[in-house]
Amino acid sequence: MTCRSAFRLSPVTRLAAGVVTLVFLAGCGPGDGPPREGQPVVVRVWHQKDAAERALLERWAAEYNARQDTVQLDLLYKETEELRNHYVFAAIGGRGPDLIYGPADNVGTLGVTETVMPLDGVVDPAYLAGFDDDGLLRYEGRLVGVADQIGNHLTLVYNTALLPSPPTTLDSLAALGATLTRDTDGDGRADQYALTWNYTEPFFFIPFLTAYGGWVMDDEGNPTLDTPETVRAIEYVLELRRAGTIPPTTDYETANTLFREGASAMIINGPWSWAGYGDAGVDYALAPLPRDPATGRYAQPMAAAKAYSVNPGVPAWKLPTVLGVLRLLTDDAMQTQMARELAAIPVRTAVRTSPVMDENPILRQSLAQIAHSRPMPTAPQMRQIWDAMRGPYQLVMNGEVSAAEGARLMQQEAEKRIADTFLE
Repeated sequence: MTCRSAFRLSPVTRLAAGVVTLVFLAGCGPGDGPPREGQPVVVRVWHQKDAAERALLERWAAEYNARQDTVQLDLLYKETEELRNHYVFAAIGGRGPDLIYGPADNVGTLGVTETVMPLDGVVDPAYLAGFDDDGLLRYEGRLVGVADQIGNHLTLVYNTALLPSPPTTLDSLAALGATLTRDTDGDGRADQYALTWNYTEPFFFIPFLTAYGGWVMDDEGNPTLDTPETVRAIEYVLELRRAGTIPPTTDYETANTLFREGASAMIINGPWSWAGYGDAGVDYALAPLPRDPATGRYAQPMAAAKAYSVNPGVPAWKLPTVLGVLRLLTDDAMQTQMARELAAIPVRTAVRTSPVMDENPILRQSLAQIAHSRPMPTAPQMRQIWDAMRGPYQLVMNGEVSAAEGARLMQQEAEKRIADTFLE
C-alpha cells in the first residue's frame, strides 16, 4: 500500500479548524494589510522551544525589538501537539503566524496539508549553501524548513563515579548487570542498576531496532514493523530485564530519578535532561550508544532538526521582512550563541567547525552520537506509526503477548491507522 496521497480532514476536523481559526486567530495573521505609516511590520512566530531555549529566544527578540523600530517580533509558545494542530487549522483558513518553529516530524503534516511555503527560489541560495544537509528540511523534494539546530536524540549517559568507561557493544552493556546491579542493603531487591531508561516508550526503543537492522517505514511511508529485526530488538530489551541489568518496571520519571540519585550507573536520555544531571551533582559524561558486535551496526537513535517554516499565507509585501527575520534566527551568530549557551548542535557548517564546538565537552560528545543516528522521518505517516507502536509494545513489556506477536500487532495497527487517515 502506497500512502503518498491526500490527507483526509474529517468533518469534525474541518469544523474544529473553523472554530480554532475564529476563536484564536480572527483579525490577526499573514492576511493583514501593510501597517500604517510609522508603525512597525509585526512578524509573528509560534514555537515550541523548551524552557532554556525559550528564554534565549525571548531575550534575543527583546533586544532585536529594542534596537530598531521597523520590525516587531511577536513570539507565542505552544506545546508541540497544540502548536501543530492550531497552526494547521489556522493556516488552512489563511491565518496564523508568519513563521512556525518545531521539530522535523511536523514537516510531513505541514506538507500534506499544504500549510507551509516551499522555499526553493525564495531564500537566497548562497545562504542555504552554508547549511549542512540535515539543516534543510524537505517534503517531497521541496525545501520547507530552515533549521537552527539538530538534536532531540538519545545517547548513553553514564555516571563516571560508578562507571569510568562506557560499554561499546550490546554484549558488554548486558554483561555490566553482573557487576553494577547490586542489592546493597541485603533485602533481596536491587538498589542500584547498571542501566535504566524509559524502555516502555517506543521512541526509546528505536536505537535497539536500528542496531539489529530494523526501521519504522520504507521509502513510501509504509510501516515495516513486523520483521525479525523488530522481534530481536524487543527480545534484547526483555533479556536485559530478565538478567536484572535494568529495573523490572520503569517510566521516564522513575528512570530519571534513579540516575540522578546515583542508583543507576547509566541512563539513555536526550539533551533536554543532561543539564539536570549536572545540577543534581552527578559527574556524568556522554557516549554513543553501543553497537551490535554481530552486525557492526550502532544503536542509532532518531535525530531531528528543529526548523522554521513560512506560512504560505504571508503576503508579497511582507515576505521580504519575514525572510529577513528567518535568516537572523538561523544565521551563524544565532547558532553560535545557541551552541555556547544551550549546547545545541549547529547546522551551519561554519559554526560546526568553529572553536565554539571545542569549548564544551558535552557538545562534542553529543555530536559524536549524531554521527551514529538516523534522521527522524518527515513523512506524515510517522504520527500514525508512533501511535500504533505504543499499545502493542507495552503489551509485550507487560508480558501479555510475545515479541513476535507484538511486532505483528504493531504492523497491523499502523496499517489500519494510516488507512483511516489517508485516502488512496
